[in-house]
Amino acid sequence: MSWNWLGWLSWICAIAFFCYVIHYIRVKQLMLIAKTKKVFKLNLVIRYVILLVVSLCWLGGMSYLTFFRPVDINNHQQTQTSITYRPLQMGNKSDDFYYVLATRSKSGKHPIVSYTYWAGNDKYTTNSRYGSVADGSRIVTLDASALPWDKKQLEKEDAKTGHAFAAVMDVKYKNTAINGLGLKANHSAVTYTLLRVPSSDMVFER
Repeated sequence: MSWNWLGWLSWICAIAFFCYVIHYIRVKQLMLIAKTKKVFKLNLVIRYVILLVVSLCWLGGMSYLTFFRPVDINNHQQTQTSITYRPLQMGNKSDDFYYVLATRSKSGKHPIVSYTYWAGNDKYTTNSRYGSVADGSRIVTLDASALPWDKKQLEKEDAKTGHAFAAVMDVKYKNTAINGLGLKANHSAVTYTLLRVPSSDMVFER
């Protein structure tokens, strides 16, 4: 059973508690005005502040765990990493052969490059945010070097495929209570594709 139920329960309780606090403050203020004709009472204000701080901290904590908590791929207690290797298939366009088709976007201040490749008769697409192309003598690009690649396995795949393969790394959140609180248990955290080609000539750009 996934721990995500804990996150859903905590979100529901956090929102319900916040709504309760707003309702409580409104009712107490109306009662204060009706009974004493005053709008301020110190002990009530202190109570309001405490309740609001607790409810906002609860919502803030849930927001952090769900939306802003960074992925620590080296924390094997919270994440697990798997790598899939696929030999690249050669394609041709305009009488030219290639392993990877690179398409540059023409919009935005930081254009994204889309990479399309074939492996096992299936078509795959990634982009320069979640993938990179390694050519020449270097198997792992500088952008991908921070990820925990199995260097020995990469070298074996490089020799076996003639420097033409895709290594897809998938980092998944484990089914733990802390990941469940962030609604991330058993979900994919990061997917990165390393495309290895013999030379830059085997990348067709358009």
